[in-house]
Amino acid sequence: MFDKDFIFGAATAAYQIEGSIDADFKCESIWDRFTKKKENIIDGSDGSVVCDSYRKYKDDVAILHDLGVDAYRFSIAWTRVINEHNEPNLNGINYYVNLCKELINNNIRPIVTLYHWDMPQFLDDLGGFLNDDIVNYFEKYTDIVTKSLNGLVKDYITINEPQCIMFMGHDACMFAPGTKYNDKEMLKAIHNLLKCHGVATKVIRKNVPNSTVGFAPCSRPLVPSYNDKLLEEKCYDKYFTLDRSFEYSNSVSIYSDPIFLGDYPKNYYTDFKDVLPEITKEDLELISQPIDYIYQNIYSGNYYSLDKNSNLVKNDFYAGYPTGNIDWLQVVPQALYYGPKYLYQRYKKPIIISENGFCNVDFISLDGKVHDPQRIDYVNRYLAELEKISKEVPIKGYLYWSLFDNFEWNSGLSKRFGLVYIDYSNGNRIKKDSFYEYKKIIKNRGL
Repeated sequence: MFDKDFIFGAATAAYQIEGSIDADFKCESIWDRFTKKKENIIDGSDGSVVCDSYRKYKDDVAILHDLGVDAYRFSIAWTRVINEHNEPNLNGINYYVNLCKELINNNIRPIVTLYHWDMPQFLDDLGGFLNDDIVNYFEKYTDIVTKSLNGLVKDYITINEPQCIMFMGHDACMFAPGTKYNDKEMLKAIHNLLKCHGVATKVIRKNVPNSTVGFAPCSRPLVPSYNDKLLEEKCYDKYFTLDRSFEYSNSVSIYSDPIFLGDYPKNYYTDFKDVLPEITKEDLELISQPIDYIYQNIYSGNYYSLDKNSNLVKNDFYAGYPTGNIDWLQVVPQALYYGPKYLYQRYKKPIIISENGFCNVDFISLDGKVHDPQRIDYVNRYLAELEKISKEVPIKGYLYWSLFDNFEWNSGLSKRFGLVYIDYSNGNRIKKDSFYEYKKIIKNRGL
């Protein structure tokens, strides 16, 4: 059982559920532009309708209320609250004000993510995170949001999954904006992104009394395949070892060390010495503004063992290993034990799992319901590991991804993570078996 103050919640992101991409003077985002090239999205879909949550937010909050969550994590669409002239758009602002009021009226705590990948296209045209002025744009955007939601929202996440922003958007180029960066450009963009986090933290502290602030990277923890102290130590070291790759599985420290420890990893300055951006003392002080939580998105992990020479060896997943309906999601429940253990050991802050969930092959059965036993099994296995580590380190919450089936980025509408099934032919919402299982878990405050 988790503590009575443990936060159970669910999470979504604006572009993935809201739809109404042209409503109320919303300006174009990089994902609006990226999805216009149908070859960029597996099924050729886009975010124009999806869950239609921009119009159905009261229905969504009613579903959250039925689920019994303590908190709802959602993101603000930067493109709704400012226009192409970088001025406030009251129509978009009022949507989020009304959403927050509806949540509060239902005793649900809003947790707001400022940036979940939907940069205004006009800012990307100006260089995006390569443009040093992006920090000023993000500062103004944060100021608008926090002043507009003052008295409604105290909990903020500045940026979601920087690894995906940079690697998927600017290396693999499978996500928007799909602009390839070389190493020098990548490091400059990462540094500016971290400065955006820092300046947003300062603005939140100034505008929102008693606020909490976090930053939500993702990671794929290394899990020892057997109980061995040396193996665990090597897994910990590897988890935080930076190499010359920007993929999320080996870039934890390039984002989290400057925030929590005040500087980049030592080998950053040697391994990247030929392509380093300008880094000042003032930059590092800005980036390392004190924050309250280690938010972390964890879905899977990898098993490791030691060879005869005590070298770390990654274990292959065998044919038939339990895997979600998306190629990267192997079922590794111990990732929710070792990930938090490693993170707390290094950064010494309370932890909230800001995303964890399962992509399943879901469909409406003959009885009109959606049966998803694999997702139920996944949630129970992972929460058992989280409860186990909560006895060793301060675990403060768990936010299931996602409340709804939604637009799963370059996979479009073809992948389903939701507790609630969305029938994209008519917009109907059907609560899956996993919805009722999670509801029971929340009511019992654990397994």
